[in-house]
Amino acid sequence: MPKLKIIRDPIHKDIKLNEEEISIVDTPEVQRLRNIKQTGLTCLVYPSANHSRFEHSIGTMHVAGEIAKNLENIDTELTKIVALLHDIGHSPFSHTLEVEGYSHEEFTREKIKKMDFTNYSPKEILEVYSSKGIEGSLIHGDVDADRMDYLVRDSHHTGVAYGTIDIPRLIRSIVIIEDSNKLGISEKGRNTVESLLTARYQMYPTVYMHPASRISETMIKNATLDAIHDKIFKLEDLSEMDDIDLISTLRNSEGTPKEIIKRIDKRKLFKNITTLRYSDLSPKERWTLINLSESSKHRLETEISEFYETRIFLDIPKPPKMVEHRITVLMDDKKYRLDEISPLAESLKNAYKKSWSMMIYLESETFNKMPELLKDGNKFLFKFIENTPIKNPILDVLNEHGTVQGVTKLSNLVKKSANDPEFHLELQKLIFCGLVTKKIEPVRGTFRYDYKSIYTES
Repeated sequence: MPKLKIIRDPIHKDIKLNEEEISIVDTPEVQRLRNIKQTGLTCLVYPSANHSRFEHSIGTMHVAGEIAKNLENIDTELTKIVALLHDIGHSPFSHTLEVEGYSHEEFTREKIKKMDFTNYSPKEILEVYSSKGIEGSLIHGDVDADRMDYLVRDSHHTGVAYGTIDIPRLIRSIVIIEDSNKLGISEKGRNTVESLLTARYQMYPTVYMHPASRISETMIKNATLDAIHDKIFKLEDLSEMDDIDLISTLRNSEGTPKEIIKRIDKRKLFKNITTLRYSDLSPKERWTLINLSESSKHRLETEISEFYETRIFLDIPKPPKMVEHRITVLMDDKKYRLDEISPLAESLKNAYKKSWSMMIYLESETFNKMPELLKDGNKFLFKFIENTPIKNPILDVLNEHGTVQGVTKLSNLVKKSANDPEFHLELQKLIFCGLVTKKIEPVRGTFRYDYKSIYTES
């Protein structure tokens, strides 16, 4: 009789683990996740948000297994192991410290290569982890086990009421799309996916982008960057550290890193002097800001800080990812993207845009002494931004050809594969900033996406 262990989970209740899963849970790579907070420094706003990447990983493993059991020709056990390991490359405080090119996916791959498994090789696990096929889509796809777990778990631990999703019904609605080797949902699951979209949108400003969380996470990010630049530790060391290691190292350092972590310890946070909302910025200004490199942003912060003789941090979040909107829905034996048939999904994309904002933070001691900043806060930043032209191959193609019909044609003109994730990321950023428009055109019972540039460099 195989040995089983039952973990009691507040979200999924009893989660059963077999011998190999237990042995993987007990590895240092997974145990390290016990001391990495799932939601960064959100606990400074929601005191009970102390849940970890460890419990999220076990929850993701459980959900991935439940989905896999309902699908044909899926290796359920392999899928569960990959789901269990999907976050082992995270730095302390999770996504907060993905700085200077740090990629938790790359460090996850490197860790898996060095691990020993009973029934699978590291190569087999990595093939699924990196796959865009069915097993990989279960863990990091349009609607995946990762997202299903963290929304409900984060809602539970923060105490907000926005993350409620009918996970069992959503699991039952997931199907394999014939001839595409991808996952989609049946028509009966459409409303459940829409509830997931709504929950995620509501959690976005309430939890993930809460102003106090953003300030504290910007502070610890800058403390960490200063520590790396001061050679206190290396960027790659973050893949072995947990929250406790990092906090201890910063507390025992000297200079700026130590000062900032002391402020966080005492909750003596920087103050927000101005908020630049999506509608306050031109498309070019949005593009310039979201494409600032870490070094350029640091140089800009230094210039502004020296000019005003106080320390200033810029908080420029990445554009929100909205991958759930593109999941395939099967209706009347036809395939549609969710945002083609769901007015709610389409409207939420615009709502996400409008909820994006960047913030400028100032040391609390000088907050009340800076009337010149507060008086015209939404303009002073751009005195320091160089007026450089936008150089982008997608924009160049669209400016040359006018409206381009279909993403495949556009990718060919840009000389990129239609499946290239970097091409799609760049295109989505252009659309997000308002430099490119995307129009959905019905064509013979399906839909085509037409793209047009609305920006030319004068």
